[in-house]
Amino acid sequence: MCYTINTDKFKNLEFVKRRTLMAILRMKLDNILAFKDFEVNFSYPRKLSKSIILNEHLKDNPSFRYKKLNVFIGSNATGKTSLMKVICLVLNFMVRKEKQPLLNLINFKEMSSRIEMDLVDNPTVLNRIIIKTENNFLTKDAKVDVSIQSLTIRPGDSYETRVKDFISDGDFKDYQEGLRDLHLSTGWNLIMPATEGYFDRIHLSLDQTAKERQEYLDVLNSVLTTLDPSIEIAKLSRDSTNAIVIQFYDDPVPVIVQEGNMLSNLPRLSSGTKYGISIANIMYAIKNHRHQIYLIDEQFAYVTPDIEAALLSTMVSLLGPNEQLFCTTHNSNILSLNYPFHAFYFLRKGGVGKDCRIEISCASEFENRNNVSPKNLFDNDMFKTSPDVSKIYDIGV
Repeated sequence: MCYTINTDKFKNLEFVKRRTLMAILRMKLDNILAFKDFEVNFSYPRKLSKSIILNEHLKDNPSFRYKKLNVFIGSNATGKTSLMKVICLVLNFMVRKEKQPLLNLINFKEMSSRIEMDLVDNPTVLNRIIIKTENNFLTKDAKVDVSIQSLTIRPGDSYETRVKDFISDGDFKDYQEGLRDLHLSTGWNLIMPATEGYFDRIHLSLDQTAKERQEYLDVLNSVLTTLDPSIEIAKLSRDSTNAIVIQFYDDPVPVIVQEGNMLSNLPRLSSGTKYGISIANIMYAIKNHRHQIYLIDEQFAYVTPDIEAALLSTMVSLLGPNEQLFCTTHNSNILSLNYPFHAFYFLRKGGVGKDCRIEISCASEFENRNNVSPKNLFDNDMFKTSPDVSKIYDIGV
């Protein structure tokens, strides 16, 4: 499978609408990258007797429950980054109303594709958006149709009860006509690895008031000095309005971090410290509730497990009402953080050849008792995510 992502489509992905509402409840994908007849649910039907995550429901409707934290765990090439891309590009498609980025995601061009998303974008409205494509091998003439259904969320409704009232497919229209009256009052923030094109560019949250800039620097310093104790301080540059200066205890030569420069070209800083800039950006955004959906992909790969646990725990504690966090990790120690079983998803690849597909399961499908650790289940490969490493060992035979 070969596909390309136009990284220009990722620019300006911080759609800011302060204190608006959004939560994703469900996604279904078919013939999108390696997702074939793939479905994932981000709601949960029953109230938990005990949880360290507060207010996992719509602010004004405790019965309408959704998962505020969604952690994707899996071996290499199991679809974690792909799923984050798809979520972002579907939201982007609904806002920009441009079809090409979605067409780039289609796996087998000779086959039709389909995307479904259930989301809340208004305190009392549940939406279902279905996107289907045909003639995908004809780049200019590929047909993209959209069906949008909306239901009022009534007091006492849950997602599980209200979703039954959707008509199977609804009425499809050409995407330009179908999206004409759709205006998402929402915001989301996506960060991905520096290997993903545009994300190798440095972004600094300095376009705010003087007070907000100082708050941002406080967060940035807390993150960077934890990742690298030799850093004395990160402060605003005197010579540029969109740069910071990192000073060290053990080196008289500072590092200049300039907006728009390549992250990979920064001198001296370790890989983990470089990624710390993006981590600080999204922590600042969460702390100030600048968005509703936060997508964090492979940002903790270069930090130690205890620091990753501290970062994730702090992010979750900072989430406000009607906000949602998605993240990927390879660190199974995250499973020991006492979050609900339903917060953890496990991805794997099943099948061979053209039948190869991404599969997903939620920890709550296997166990929900408070006295059982998802980490123990993972270590015993209950979720079938362990890779086959026999070919690696065969090299040494």
